[in-house]
Amino acid sequence: MIRYPAVAGSFYPADDRLIEMLEEFFSDLGEEGSERRITAGVAPHAGYVFSGYTASRTYKAIFEDGLPETFVIIGPNHTGLGSPIAIYPEGEWLTPLGSVEVDAEMAKAIARLSGIADLDELAHRYEHSIEVQVPFIQYIAERAGKDVKIVPITLGIQDEEVSNALGKAIFEASQELNRDVVVIASTDFTHYGPMYGYVPFRARADELPHRIREWDFRVIRHILDFDVGGMFEEIRKLNHTMCGPGGVGAAIVYSRLAGALEAELLHYTTSYEVSRSTEAVVGYASIVMRR
Repeated sequence: MIRYPAVAGSFYPADDRLIEMLEEFFSDLGEEGSERRITAGVAPHAGYVFSGYTASRTYKAIFEDGLPETFVIIGPNHTGLGSPIAIYPEGEWLTPLGSVEVDAEMAKAIARLSGIADLDELAHRYEHSIEVQVPFIQYIAERAGKDVKIVPITLGIQDEEVSNALGKAIFEASQELNRDVVVIASTDFTHYGPMYGYVPFRARADELPHRIREWDFRVIRHILDFDVGGMFEEIRKLNHTMCGPGGVGAAIVYSRLAGALEAELLHYTTSYEVSRSTEAVVGYASIVMRR
């Protein structure tokens, strides 16, 4: 089974410019580590021109900490296709950088142990939230000279129950299979502006990045505290438009079970810094969780 790229050439380059862009993002990449304290990361999934640098901070930290065997990548289902909780079952994912293998054994174990997820490729066929993470993983794996695998999971249902069940299943599967795992939660934060039908506050254009940052940090502070319930409560209170809270919640649950003790915000920005448009402004954050 081969999953072909759906958004190469739109969200990120489909030619040699991809390597050039990644080289620029990772120009400050340090030495590969072996400590393996990082249990999970949060990374955005917009076009690379908007959020690629922020996403690269998560993968830089993972490279310098040490690569796992398998990345479990959880992203929101924007297309509405397939199972509401869909794990890509087996095969390979292609990008302009080549192919990466799906950890079929891990995928099946997570589905079985979760009791809520299906093995389903349809939900992934056109979804961008996971695809845009894969070139980052391929790049750092190539730099390390290592083969890594992925388990892609899309969520059409995102709540505390799903986060708890999925995070617990990923941990139990990693223990059962003796698999070294890092969970990647793919999410963007506030989606502000008329284009999104969401204008919770009014601000001058030059004030928008600061105001959106304040709005997002009301949610981010709960992530940094490993507080799944508080994160979802804040999202409900604000009617916040973060698109991947279920994956972040699962990453927190997995990390706590895996012994994580701290979380760190590595980078934050908004699309306004690039576009200068007030019609659609999105917040992006890079976060890692460590033992």
